[in-house]
Amino acid sequence: MFRSISLTLGQLGDPRLRSVLLMAIAASLLLIVGLAVGTGYALSALAQTGTEWLDSLLVWLGAVGTFVFALIFFPGSVQLVSGLFADTVADTVMSTHYPNAPQPRHIPLGEVIGDGLRFAVLSIGLNILALPLYFVLPGLNLIVFYGLNGYLLGREYAEMVGQRTLDRMALREFRRANQGSLFLGGVLIAALSTIPVVNLTTPVVATAFAVHEHERLRRRTVPR
Repeated sequence: MFRSISLTLGQLGDPRLRSVLLMAIAASLLLIVGLAVGTGYALSALAQTGTEWLDSLLVWLGAVGTFVFALIFFPGSVQLVSGLFADTVADTVMSTHYPNAPQPRHIPLGEVIGDGLRFAVLSIGLNILALPLYFVLPGLNLIVFYGLNGYLLGREYAEMVGQRTLDRMALREFRRANQGSLFLGGVLIAALSTIPVVNLTTPVVATAFAVHEHERLRRRTVPR
C-alpha cells in the first residue's frame, strides 16, 4: 500500500494529469459548495420559530451543522466526480506503470453516472442513519465514520477500477480475496476526503491510488 501511495503522489506532476486535476478540483469545489448550500438552506428553514433567541441559536447551530454535514456527505458524493475522470486518470497511470496489463474495456458514461448516483444515495443514506452515533459517541464517532465510509469507498473504488479489466464474477472473487486491503485503502480515501482543501484532489488521487492497489492485488490474486 505504501508503494501505491508513493507512486500516486509521484505522478501528480505528470502533465497528462495536471489538467484533469484542475478540473477535478473545480468539480469537487462545486460539489462541496452545493452540499453546504443545500444543507444550510434546510437547516435555516428550522430557524422560523418566532422566538428571537431561539432563532439566533438555530442559525448558529445551522452554520456549524452546514460545515459538519458537508464533510460527512462529501466522501459519498465525491464518487460522482471520480467517475467522470476515472478513465483518463486510470489510462494515464496504466500507460506509465503497467503498459503490459490487460487492455481495459470502454465503460459508457451513462453507466458511470448511474453507478456514481447509486453509490452516492447509498453512502449518504447510511451516513444519515449513522448520524445519531456520530453525535452521541464522542471518541468512537470517528471510528464509526471511517469504518463505514472506508468499507463503502474501498468497495466502490475497487469496482470502478476493477470493472475495466475483470468480469463480474472475477471482480466478486477479487473483492472477497482482498477485503482487508480494500477496506484499509477505503479508510485512507475517506480520511483524504475529510481534510479541507486537500479533499478537492480526492477524485484524481483516490482513483490513481485505487489503480495501483488494484494492480498490486490483482497480480497477487488473479491468475495472469
